[in-house]
Amino acid sequence: MRRASLYATTLLVVLLIWQLQAMRIGKPDFFPFPIDVAGTLVELLTQVGTYEIILHSFGRLVISIAAATGVGVVIGIVAGFNDTFATLMRPIVTSLRTLPVASLIVIILIIYGHARSLYVITFLMIFPIVFEASKQGVLNVETSIRRALAMEAVQPYKKLFMVHLPLAFPYIKTGFLQSIGLGFKVLVMAEFIAQSPISIGNALYRGRINFQYDHVFAWTIILIVLVTLVEAGINQLRSEPH
Repeated sequence: MRRASLYATTLLVVLLIWQLQAMRIGKPDFFPFPIDVAGTLVELLTQVGTYEIILHSFGRLVISIAAATGVGVVIGIVAGFNDTFATLMRPIVTSLRTLPVASLIVIILIIYGHARSLYVITFLMIFPIVFEASKQGVLNVETSIRRALAMEAVQPYKKLFMVHLPLAFPYIKTGFLQSIGLGFKVLVMAEFIAQSPISIGNALYRGRINFQYDHVFAWTIILIVLVTLVEAGINQLRSEPH
């Protein structure tokens, strides 16, 4: 109850600041009032096209995350078992984690064009997280367990699937969940820059170039709600016992 009250208070303060700022600027076409954005938001939520846009963006996100998770887990596990391979992968992973997102988006757009770039960009942002989580999951298997496995006459693939993967799963799960929120934000940014059709990023872009700033604010609110729901789901899954 107390948390809900704090959230409500924060929301009211934000709305008040927004209202005062809109009154100070005095140009609703460029900085709309909260009531105007609320009307546009209701209008958008009653249109089928809005949900089509959301589903298209989520579809791209799911495909990108599935690919990045599959590749990241496999390569991360190999790196966890092989120091030489881990050393070879380190410059690639470090570069992907430190490269500015905007620069990466522009480079990938040049290389792959608009059709495939969204998937590649999101993949490259998510891959390092899953890779590191999978590698750490293997490396953090207790030494006593490693020694016991070395003494057992068990085929390597059975050791992998029956022991190493189950023990590494909490790390992989955490990396996977962390990648969802980041992937969604990066995807929308890429959609905006690439002007991808039927996407949240494109809806924001069209609102900007058409001077429909009430639509920009409304879509921003929708995006905030979506990310909040995704992160709430992530926190719920993360809190579940492994």
